[in-house]
Amino acid sequence: MTSRLRNQWAQGLPTYNFFLTIPNAWTAELMARSGFESITLDMQHGLIDFQTALHQLQAIGTTDAVPLVRLPWNEPSIIMKMLDAGAAGLICPMIDTAEEAAAFVRACHYPPAGIRSYGPIRAARLAEGDYFQTAHSTLLTFAMIETASAADNLEAIAAVPGLSGLFVGPYDLSVSLGIKGIADIHDPALRAVLERVLKACQKHQLISGIHSGNTEHLAELSGMGFQLLSTGDDTGLLEKGAKDLLGALRREKR
Repeated sequence: MTSRLRNQWAQGLPTYNFFLTIPNAWTAELMARSGFESITLDMQHGLIDFQTALHQLQAIGTTDAVPLVRLPWNEPSIIMKMLDAGAAGLICPMIDTAEEAAAFVRACHYPPAGIRSYGPIRAARLAEGDYFQTAHSTLLTFAMIETASAADNLEAIAAVPGLSGLFVGPYDLSVSLGIKGIADIHDPALRAVLERVLKACQKHQLISGIHSGNTEHLAELSGMGFQLLSTGDDTGLLEKGAKDLLGALRREKR
C-alpha cells in the first residue's frame, strides 16, 4: 500500500500529504480524490475517534491515496488498533528520546522485532500476499521531532532500528525552543534543527517529513531535501474557502 510513496522517494521526488481533522468519511474521500499522494488522519489534534477513523480509512481506500494516521499518543493499544484497521503508516507525536522511539517501533511490529499482537482484521484483507510476512517491510513509522528534548536526542532517535522516518512538527518545536516566530523556517535556531534532521535521515536512510501551513515554504523545504511535505488541513481549507466566497459576494454587491 505504501509502494506509491516509496517509488516516488526512490526517484528523488517529493510526495505531498494533507491532514484530516473533520470526523467525516465523505470529506476524507473527497480530499483523498484531490490528488495528494497521502492523507493523514489527525487523531492528536483533530476531532476524530477510532470508529470515525475506521470509516475514513475505508473511504480513503477507494482512492489511490496512501492512508496515514497521526496517533493521539505513543500508546501500544491505539497503535495496534490503527494498524489492524488498515493504516499504512503511523506518525507518532512528541517523541523525546530514543527509548520512546523504540517503544513506538516495537508496538508497530510483530515478534521478534516487536510486541504487536496478531489480529490484522482489516489490514490483512487489504494486503497483497501474506500480511504477516510483508507488514514489517511495508509499514511506515515516523517519529515526530517537535520538542527541544527531541532535538537534543535527534541522532539517537534516528538510529533506532525499524524506524522509517523523522517528521518535523515545526509549531511545537518552535514553542519548545522558545522561538518567537512560530514555524519560521528561516529562524536560525529552527533552521539548525531542520538541517540536523536531514543529515540524520541521510545517515540512517530515513524518510524526512515536515508539516508547514505556509505553502510558500514547501518549495524551499523540498529543495532542502525533505521528502514528505505536508500542508494544510480540512478545517482550515473549509474555513478559508467560506471566507473567500463571502468576501467575493460582498465585493460584488458594492
